[in-house]
Amino acid sequence: MATFLVLTPPGGGPQDEEARFLRDGFSWLALFFPVVWLLWHRAWLAALLAFALQAIGSTLAADPVFWPAGLAVSLGTALLVALEGPTAVVAALRRRGWTLDRAILAEDRDTAEEIYYLNMTDEPAQARPLPVLPASGSSGRAHQPMMGLVGFGEGR
Repeated sequence: MATFLVLTPPGGGPQDEEARFLRDGFSWLALFFPVVWLLWHRAWLAALLAFALQAIGSTLAADPVFWPAGLAVSLGTALLVALEGPTAVVAALRRRGWTLDRAILAEDRDTAEEIYYLNMTDEPAQARPLPVLPASGSSGRAHQPMMGLVGFGEGR
């Protein structure tokens, strides 16, 4: 079973036909082609960062002394995108106004779409309360983790 995240476009209701279904989990394509995978999912900023890290890794790997560091940077970038790529895509969509509607457990994307659209009713959607996290400092700014880096914006 896989978890599929359902995102609805800005201004669209939960019954919108343009909802995006994104599989949340490890991606083999993202492991072997991290930049292409991020570009395909329109996560431009994350793709630019992954490209820069892959370029640094390739430059380091060309030097006989630093090739282990270059290999580690390149493999680490690919592994990070393979594991946390869907999180970057969701963050990019949320910055553009998309709403994370729900998460669905299903065998494949077609089954997730079927579950999502069959559970829709003609009644207006009831507001589901979002979980409230305790404030972790004096700043009122909400911290949004990205790419697995949780808590670095809070200061020490």
